[in-house]
Amino acid sequence: MKHLKSLIFIFFISCFTSNALFGQNVKKEVKYINIDGEHISERKYNKCIKKGFIDNIIENEEYIVHYLSYNLFEGKLTTIEHEQIRLMIEKIVGKEIDSNRTILIHLYNKNDQQLNIDINYSRYWYQVEKSRERTIKVFDSFLIGNKDSGITPNPENHVYVDSYNFLNNTFFNNSKLDYNHISIRPDGTYKIFKGFYDILYVLDRS
Repeated sequence: MKHLKSLIFIFFISCFTSNALFGQNVKKEVKYINIDGEHISERKYNKCIKKGFIDNIIENEEYIVHYLSYNLFEGKLTTIEHEQIRLMIEKIVGKEIDSNRTILIHLYNKNDQQLNIDINYSRYWYQVEKSRERTIKVFDSFLIGNKDSGITPNPENHVYVDSYNFLNNTFFNNSKLDYNHISIRPDGTYKIFKGFYDILYVLDRS
């Protein structure tokens, strides 16, 4: 009888341990959410990460959820920094910039289809032109290629090349991301958008 009780006890313990271990090893469902709150595949999600979006994680008892957020930073330049940077931008684009306008710069590390999309983004350029009719939030916008981007300057289409790589070195720590953006307001405050962004999104939040 004692032997039988011992076997029952051992069986009970082994079952309990197995269930506990099994519960710990249950795989949670993993979900991936894009910047618009939509479910996407892991492959598409990883492509977004490579474009500069931030990976965030929420986990509960059933799910692990990865969701994207924009890579956005804000700061303010000193008066001297602001003046020097504006002068350097004027040197890159070859013309004076009204000090009362917010500068929008979209920076490209390569010459690809995205540049053509942005050149022909009619809603964006309409908003830039429309801003000239206002007394606040007036924009000057430039599409600027880095030194080795392979982009050819075309001022008619707002396209320029930073042959010094000044902007990438100064604001983006020599970023290897394909696209980066910055807005600089007349008061010296600025916003940095790292990675891929809709340029209209950048304008709306500048």
